[in-house]
Amino acid sequence: MKHYDVVVIGDYFFDLIYTGLPEMPALGREIYSQEVTVAGGAMFTTAVSLHRLGVHVGWVGCFGNDYYSETVYNFALREGVDLSLNIKVDQPFRRVTTALPLEGERAFVTYADPAPAELHAYRMQALESCTFNHLHFGGLKAPETMTPLIEIARRKGATVSTDCNDVPLLYTSCDWETILSQVDIFMPNAREAKTISHRTDVKEAAQWLMQWVNLVVIKDGANGAWVGHQQQVESIPPLICTQVVDTTGAGDCFNAGFLRGYVVEKAPLNVCARYGNICGSLSVAAVGGATAAPTYDELQREFLQG
Repeated sequence: MKHYDVVVIGDYFFDLIYTGLPEMPALGREIYSQEVTVAGGAMFTTAVSLHRLGVHVGWVGCFGNDYYSETVYNFALREGVDLSLNIKVDQPFRRVTTALPLEGERAFVTYADPAPAELHAYRMQALESCTFNHLHFGGLKAPETMTPLIEIARRKGATVSTDCNDVPLLYTSCDWETILSQVDIFMPNAREAKTISHRTDVKEAAQWLMQWVNLVVIKDGANGAWVGHQQQVESIPPLICTQVVDTTGAGDCFNAGFLRGYVVEKAPLNVCARYGNICGSLSVAAVGGATAAPTYDELQREFLQG
């Protein structure tokens, strides 16, 4: 039975990224970008980033018989990511995002095919087929989906984390306590944390979320990160970036850096967050979330210089 440091669960995305925009598009007008780039996104970014950091990572994902699936699958193969836990289905499974970065922010237009009916059962089968120290979800899912997968992780002695992402659950009446009380680490960005907690201050949002989850790690862009644990909230300053090209996927790279410290090195939480800040900050220097994701040697060099 194969063993992994970290198993990640989540979909790939095919990112089409337009850079060098003069402004955001307006209805009835056409604008031109200076460049367009195709890259893998979402869980592809986290899996590739973990792999570059020397983490033995397994990816429980799904690919279809369409062009977008095939393209990102081949990107992952070239990176050397272990894809043995993935399922390929004989139908389209298109996950496509057009990203429009401008002045340090970005807008997205996304299309996603419905998930195949057998995907949940396959995910459970994949987790049963291996052992692992940590399970990471790329985004929130409904309790009836997350709970059975978390139960498998607990039986195997693994810790569990989840990102948030801009999912429909974020804007609906949701049993947040049931979802978040099952995980060890919740890793939203600042806007998501404030939306869930109905707070306008990030530190207050972290304090509010700690009533349900033991460790809250909030990604706050150019402000760095916040770590809430044992009723204390610490601000972790960012790595100073000389150039921000594209912020798409920076949060996924942050997650990889944090988990490298937390799972593999069992480092102090402020060190884990610094790892995350470094990985997220370096990723924005190039187009595509994983394009500039650092190796472990590069991470250590930046860490020691800091």
